[in-house]
Amino acid sequence: MSKWIPAWHYVPLDYNQEVAVFEDITQRSLFTNNLRGDRLRLRFSNLYNDQPMVMDHVAVQACNRVTGELSPRALVTLGGSERIEVAPNSQPYSDEIPLPVTPEDDLLVWQYFGEKTSVRSVCTTSTWKSWQSCQMTGNFYETEALGFTFKAQLAPVLAADPTPSQFVAGLSEVSVLTGEEVRLIGLFGDSITQMSYFSDSLMEELYRRYPGKYAVVNGGIAGNRIQKTFPDARDFPGGGHQFGIAGRDRFLRDLYDGMTPDIVFLMEGVNDCSHSLVFGEPEVPTARDIYDALAQVAAMARQRGSKVVVSTISPFGAFGDPWRPQAEALRCGYNELIRTGDIADRVVDLDAVLRDPADPHRMRANLHLGDGVHPNWKGGARMAEAVLDALTALD
Repeated sequence: MSKWIPAWHYVPLDYNQEVAVFEDITQRSLFTNNLRGDRLRLRFSNLYNDQPMVMDHVAVQACNRVTGELSPRALVTLGGSERIEVAPNSQPYSDEIPLPVTPEDDLLVWQYFGEKTSVRSVCTTSTWKSWQSCQMTGNFYETEALGFTFKAQLAPVLAADPTPSQFVAGLSEVSVLTGEEVRLIGLFGDSITQMSYFSDSLMEELYRRYPGKYAVVNGGIAGNRIQKTFPDARDFPGGGHQFGIAGRDRFLRDLYDGMTPDIVFLMEGVNDCSHSLVFGEPEVPTARDIYDALAQVAAMARQRGSKVVVSTISPFGAFGDPWRPQAEALRCGYNELIRTGDIADRVVDLDAVLRDPADPHRMRANLHLGDGVHPNWKGGARMAEAVLDALTALD
């Protein structure tokens, strides 16, 4: 029996303000696909907006990553209309799109925003392996793309983020209707998940080994906490809204709306250990508080038939900051509860994978981006290797 499986899925971030204005802009996005099917659908996204989002034209192509061959562009419609109007605060699926794809075919999506359109939420990534997106001034719907528009010009709020990233507006998912047996992996966490050094490395190896048999979706939000909603972070764009509501409150929304992962990988809690201290909240959680929230999320997944893999959290740097000793004690206590607990089908000790043997309170210097907390490509590959073994062992 055929079913819809996401080839690509990320979580739109709520910036609590306008992050970009598109007018006469073509957005070109390329998404890695590992599925076989004959129909696609897009999920448009206009969340956190009180105005409609209008696209004059949307099309999708299959792009064979081996030969470079492109299929003819397939027109995308919504409710039978070529002019796509996405209602405020909504995420509708497009009409079905007849387009045969194989696990060798990535998915190239073209969106042309002719009239002035406010953008208040986007999906972002710090990498480029699993997906890429660029914005160009002009209508390149039927012609070859030419150049790009700098993010600083188009989306200054996003350009001000010290962490380099790319973004896609108006989309949160691309799905394939497939009749094959596919295992869907849902990744859930914070910036380490959302930045994608880990998830891209995992997808790359998983898809290489098992073409057509696995799909991975990303439910990460940078700065997210599993127990509490976003803090009062006034120095951040939107006052910290982009950190999201508590993980335990968004879990079903972000990983079970229109899909059910076969396996969920949970890696969250580092911000729970630090944010209450960093932002001066009156109540600081205990390690047990954070673990109980993780257990709630794991229980939700298992109740819906998903297997669950949880991970310890890795060291987070911040040496010299006055709040670090208390936060590190929380991290160590939380990790011990994860190692000895029984909330999951399997535990992956990524703390042990990434920490420096000479100083277990630090991440290995060659495995992070220079901040002591976010894994780089090498760190992401180490993580992916450990997680891949756990995921495939559950099959």
